[in-house]
Amino acid sequence: MPEIGTLFLNRNSGVKGADDELVAAARASHLEVIELWAETDCLRLIRERIARGVRLFIAAGGDGTVHHVVQPLIQTDAALAVIPTGTYNHFARDLEIPLDWKTALDVALNGDTRSIDAARVNDRFFVNNLSLGLYPELVARREARGRDYPRWKARLYAFAGTMRKYRHVTLVVEAEGRNELIRTHVFMVSNNTYDLGRVGIEAPRDTLTGGRLSVFWLPHTSRIRLARYIARYLAGRVRTIPGFRSFHAQTLRVQSSSTALRVGIDGELMTLVSPLSITIVPQSLHVRVPKREG
Repeated sequence: MPEIGTLFLNRNSGVKGADDELVAAARASHLEVIELWAETDCLRLIRERIARGVRLFIAAGGDGTVHHVVQPLIQTDAALAVIPTGTYNHFARDLEIPLDWKTALDVALNGDTRSIDAARVNDRFFVNNLSLGLYPELVARREARGRDYPRWKARLYAFAGTMRKYRHVTLVVEAEGRNELIRTHVFMVSNNTYDLGRVGIEAPRDTLTGGRLSVFWLPHTSRIRLARYIARYLAGRVRTIPGFRSFHAQTLRVQSSSTALRVGIDGELMTLVSPLSITIVPQSLHVRVPKREG
C-alpha cells in the first residue's frame, strides 16, 4: 500500500519518551517518517511530495516544528496535522488536539479537516505570534544552554540574564490609519486574538478564523514595575496594566532604526530585515482536528 502522508519528527522537542513507538505506529499506518535535523530542508521536501500527490503532512514536535512544516502548506490543498510532543504546544491546544500522541495520531489520520487563518511577516508565515523586545532575548538565552540542560534551570537562567540586560525596542507602527511611535520591552502580534483574561502562558485564542491580527504592547518602564506587570499578565489581568495598548488590524507595518530585528516567531528565534510587513492570510491553512460529535 502506498504511503498516505509524511510525518516530520523532531526528537529534540519537549519531553523525550515515546518517539520510537510513534515511529513504529506511523509506519504501520503507511506514513513516511522523516526525522528533522538543523539541516533538513522542509520546504523542498514538502513541495516535492505535494507535486507527487501527497496531501497530508504531520508535524510531531512543538510549535517550532509546526512553524517549519507549515511554510509550504499555506494556500495549498494539503493538510497539516499536529502530534504535540513539545514543551508548550500552543497551536495544538488551540486546535484542541489531544496531548496523548496515540490519540493525536488518530486525529491526524481520521479527523475532520477545517480551514484556519495564518499570518505572514515579510516572506515567512506564522500560526501563533510574533514578538519583539525581551521575549526573543529570553528564547536566545534559554536555547544557549542546550537541549540537555534541565529546562526549568534554562528558563531561570534566561529570565535572570534577560532582566539584567533589559532590552527595549523603539518602533514606528503603521496600521490602517494609525501611526504610532512606541518604546517598549514587550511587543506582540498574534494570528487572531488571545483571551488575555485567562491565567498564564497557556491563554487560548478566541478564534482561529477571525481574519484579524491582534497587536499589543506594554509600556516602557523600570525592571520592578515590569516584573509586576508580568505577574498581572500571568494572573490574567494584563488589561489592568497602566499603559497597556492593543488594537486589531488586517495589515501592519513595523519600522525600526535597526536594519536587522531579532524576532521571536512561533517560539523560534530569527533575524528579519526592517521594516516588517505583517498581514493576515484568512482561511489559508487546512488542518486536521478532532471529529465533531453528531
